[in-house]
Amino acid sequence: MLRWARKQGAEVGIFCALHTCGRQLNQHPHIHVSVTRGGLSMKHGVWKSIFFKKQAVEKIWRTAVTELLRDNYDRINPASLPGHGHLRDEKQWRRYLQAQYGRRWKVHFAKKTRGAWRSVKYLGRYLKRPPVSATKLRHYSGGAVVHNYYDHRTQQYRQQTLTQEEMIGRYISHIPEKHFKMVRYYGFLSNRKRGELLPKVYEALEMETREKPEQPGFAVLMKEFLRTDPYKCLLCGNRLRFSSAQAGRHTTELVAERLHDIDRKRWLLAQAAG
Repeated sequence: MLRWARKQGAEVGIFCALHTCGRQLNQHPHIHVSVTRGGLSMKHGVWKSIFFKKQAVEKIWRTAVTELLRDNYDRINPASLPGHGHLRDEKQWRRYLQAQYGRRWKVHFAKKTRGAWRSVKYLGRYLKRPPVSATKLRHYSGGAVVHNYYDHRTQQYRQQTLTQEEMIGRYISHIPEKHFKMVRYYGFLSNRKRGELLPKVYEALEMETREKPEQPGFAVLMKEFLRTDPYKCLLCGNRLRFSSAQAGRHTTELVAERLHDIDRKRWLLAQAAG
């Protein structure tokens, strides 16, 4: 898409987000690609509308993926992959890829989003949260974990039960390697060009440059993940306030001490009322 847009004399903005799991924590690697519906004319400095055709994009994507797999036979080692033990040499690997190239490849074209914030929130759920949020966990019996997931085929919510070993194993399988980039930027959004081209894009679209937002604090992150207020006491329901800090003591000891104080206050109130 980037190469095709440049032939039209425009520089588009693209960012790609890798998502490795499905809603059942299974292996389902796929890429979300967000592309601007237009680009900056490098010759005239104005915004130029560009529309991508689905069939052309599918062909470009199929060719790019097939060539990448074909040129990395030694790194992939197909014979070691489950169900591909019959691919014992590079010739068989190329023949297999040629057969896959002839199949129908589905590239999903989503509708145009109403705003950039919608795209950011949608992809942010995949990149900044675990594969299954705490709110989806329904039951844990010490040996089995039950969680809810949305089934796209039936368009209904279903439950899945996994052993704790299976749950942990599936979680671990989706942790990226150190320094592996889950999000990549291209075009005028790339690190090499954004400093020069982004101001021109804002000028062409008659937009004001937005200030960098502040990083969310601990309370905001906890509310998003657990759906609970971290400053609300789980024991009495009152608002927590910072009084002091102690080092070298275990959390269970502090909680037990706090429970003892609450029970003592309740006993004293009951004696006073009686």
